[in-house]
Amino acid sequence: MDQTALILIIMTNVFLVIILGFLAFLVYKLFKQNHQNLPKEINGQGLHPEALKRIKEIEKIKPKKIDLFCPNHPEEPGEVMCAICDKLYCRQCIKSYKSMHLCKEHLPLVMGNEWHEVLTIKTSTTDPEHGVRLYDAKKELYEKEQIPTYVETHYKINVDHDFIETYLVMYSMPENLEMLKAKLENV
Repeated sequence: MDQTALILIIMTNVFLVIILGFLAFLVYKLFKQNHQNLPKEINGQGLHPEALKRIKEIEKIKPKKIDLFCPNHPEEPGEVMCAICDKLYCRQCIKSYKSMHLCKEHLPLVMGNEWHEVLTIKTSTTDPEHGVRLYDAKKELYEKEQIPTYVETHYKINVDHDFIETYLVMYSMPENLEMLKAKLENV
């Protein structure tokens, strides 16, 4: 009886090893098949047109490695953004002035010129895009037309109603003031 039980245990173990090996083989084939169906690079084969459109949009906004490091010290990561050019700089290359951070190039520009309010917008939690559009317009003005502007955030505490109002104020030099007011009318 002991010998029969031992043979049954051995045969059961062999049978289990065969079944587990077969299952492992099936899982391997399944993963290999799914991996082969994935595109090796994104070239549009087999992808839905909307998926391709979204991938292209993401590639446009994905930061380049060069944009994440200080332009003056390429080995140093950018930590602070200049209020005028919106480039990231390391701590050595950025200076604080009032409530802003400015690169060494733009610090004299801000300190040596008169700045006037172009536009003030009240932001809210229901329409955060309004503030984003202002920052996008500011960035576009500098990148495309080399018009320096900066945006300050101001807070107003309403004690009676227990909430804080947030205002974004854009400033420019006097010679650009009227032109910017006309351009930013719809922001």
